[in-house]
Amino acid sequence: MTDHRQQPPVKPFGDFSIDIPRPTILPNGVELYVAGGGDQEVNRIDVIHRGGVFEEMPVRLVAQAAASQLSQGTSTLSSQDIAECFDYNGAWAGAHSTHNHTVVSLNSLNRCFGKTLPVLRDMVMAPAYPEREFQVYRNRCLSAYRTAREQVKYLAGVEMNRLFFGDDYPMSAAITDDDVNALDTEKLHRFHHKYYHAANRTVILSGGITDREISMVAEAFGSDPDTRQADDLSAPGQQNGGPRHFSLVEKPDAVQSAIQMQLPAVPRSHPDYFNLRILVTALGGYFGSRLMSNIREEKGYTYGIGSALIGARHGGYIIISTECDCAYTMPLIDEVKHEMDRLRQEPVTAHELEMVKSSMLSDLVKNLDTPFAIASNISSVILYGIYPEYFNEQIRAIRAATPEALLDVARRYLLDDRLYTVVAGRTS
Repeated sequence: MTDHRQQPPVKPFGDFSIDIPRPTILPNGVELYVAGGGDQEVNRIDVIHRGGVFEEMPVRLVAQAAASQLSQGTSTLSSQDIAECFDYNGAWAGAHSTHNHTVVSLNSLNRCFGKTLPVLRDMVMAPAYPEREFQVYRNRCLSAYRTAREQVKYLAGVEMNRLFFGDDYPMSAAITDDDVNALDTEKLHRFHHKYYHAANRTVILSGGITDREISMVAEAFGSDPDTRQADDLSAPGQQNGGPRHFSLVEKPDAVQSAIQMQLPAVPRSHPDYFNLRILVTALGGYFGSRLMSNIREEKGYTYGIGSALIGARHGGYIIISTECDCAYTMPLIDEVKHEMDRLRQEPVTAHELEMVKSSMLSDLVKNLDTPFAIASNISSVILYGIYPEYFNEQIRAIRAATPEALLDVARRYLLDDRLYTVVAGRTS
C-alpha cells in the first residue's frame, strides 16, 4: 500500500529525445507524415495548407471564414449530411487559421475511417460555401467581435500589435463591423482556390494506425494532380521599434485593466534563444515563477500572470500579460520591472534553476505521451518553421543551462528601455 502521508521521492529525468519522422512524398508531391502508436484504434488527420491570416489582406477574416465554413456543405454534401456522418461515426472535425497556414483536422475511429475520410476530402477539395449557412456565420461574427471590442484583453492585444509591430501589421486594428460585412462567399471561393491545392499541402496522420489507414490517406490526398507551385509565405511580423513605448486604451467603465508588455527578442535559430527561453520561464513561465510568486502570491494583485518567449516564423518576442483590478495597474507594472531588474542584477540560485529545468523538461516529456502529441510537434515544424532537431537541442540546452548564462541574457534582453507596455481599462 502507498503511504500517502509521505512525499514521494523526486528523481531526475533520464535521457529522452523527440524525433520527428521523415515524410513520405506522395505522387502529387504532398508530404505525408505518420506518427503511429498507442493502444486505441483511433486516429487524427491534420491537413495543412499554406495560406493564413497574413495572406488574406486586404480582405480581413477571409482565411478563418474559408476554413470554418468547410463543414457547411460541398458540391455533393449538405451541412446536414456532413454533420450526420461525423456524429453517427463518432468523429469530430475542426478547422482554424494561423498566421501563415490553415489546418483542417479530423478525429475518427479506425473502423469508421472509410466513411469519414471521404467526407473530409470533399470538404477540403470542393467546399460549396452555401449562402444561407454563410449568412448565419457572418451574423455570429458580428456578434462575437462586438463583444470582443468591449473586452479589455482584446483591446490590449490589438493596441500592442499596433505599438510593437506598426500600423501596417495585419492585426494592428480591431475588427470592425465593416470588416465582417465585407466578407462574401465569392471571396471565400477565391481564397480557397488560391491556397488549397496540392503544392501547398502537408498531411499528418497519427494514432493507432495501420497500413490500411496510411493507404487510404495517400489515395485521398496524394492523387489529385496539380502543376501549381507552392505559395510564398508573407512575413509582415518584423518588430518596427516605434518611439512610443506606452499606450493607454481608456475604458472608463472597466472593472479590470488588461496589461500587456512586450520586448523584442530573437528567432529560434539564434544562439541565445534557448537560454532566453529558460530565463523567461523563470520570470513567469510556470506556476512557481517570480511573477506568480510576487504579484499573485505575495501582493495579491492578480489571479494569474505569465510570460512567454514567442518564437514566431519571422522573429521572436517576449510577452507578459495579465488582468487586475484597476487600482493595482501601475503598482503591478512596477513589480514586473522590479522582477526583471532582479534577474539582471543577480544570478538565479541553483535551486531555482533546477525547478525551472524540471518544469520545462516535464512539459517536453508530455510531447512524447501520445501519437497525437508527436503529431503536434510535427505541426510545429511546419507552422513555425522549426527545424526537426530543434526539440532535442532544446533538451540539451535546458540540461546545460547555468545561472551565469541566464544572467548574461537577462542583461542583454530584459531591458526597460526596450519594453513596450499597453494598458486597456483604467490606471487607477
